[in-house]
Amino acid sequence: MANPFANRRPRPAPTGRPALDAILTELATADIELEERVVRREEIYRGRYVVVEKDAILRSDGFQSSRDVIVHHGAVVIAPLDAAGQLLLVVQYRLAGNGAMLELPAGSLEAHDGVAEEPEATARRELEEETGYRAGKMERLGGYYSAPGFLTEYLSLFLATDLAPALRDRLGPDEDERIRLVRLHWRDAIEAIEAGIIEDSKSIAGILMLARRLEARGL
Repeated sequence: MANPFANRRPRPAPTGRPALDAILTELATADIELEERVVRREEIYRGRYVVVEKDAILRSDGFQSSRDVIVHHGAVVIAPLDAAGQLLLVVQYRLAGNGAMLELPAGSLEAHDGVAEEPEATARRELEEETGYRAGKMERLGGYYSAPGFLTEYLSLFLATDLAPALRDRLGPDEDERIRLVRLHWRDAIEAIEAGIIEDSKSIAGILMLARRLEARGL
């Protein structure tokens, strides 16, 4: 099996801000001094989107242990923002969350022969499938790991603007998805996070990153 950690994104380039660059230096040092090397990998389960592994690891100080890891190709999160400043959010029932949740549109990268597709292609497809809209502009805002303690999934966040309905040859949701569309101004979305209405971590991170960007632009 290919190394599921080989596609880790490189550390960001130096920022020119002393406090942040000191953290980058600390992380680079910790990459070496705190490294955990996989010496044996056992596949426990293979599903539609994930592989569950039990990895035996050897630390740089000689300590041996094991880690339960869920391997995922990666995913995207989309913040579709219309001209009025409203976000297109979706409501889905989440079995693991025991109820319906309000979220940003999102979806997993498709993989062919073990190679994952480009995140922007995924973002455009998932936006259309889940909201019925297409974006004239798709801007990558950043990315983050959803749960690095046990999951390899890396999420790329995109801002989708210049939205227009996908009238012809529209891509619909997957057969196992039932989705409702909700419009909410991005400032109200922040309040929904603070009120505990939006509980999905990828959406919380995405909305707050978007808000920071919009506020910097004076919107």
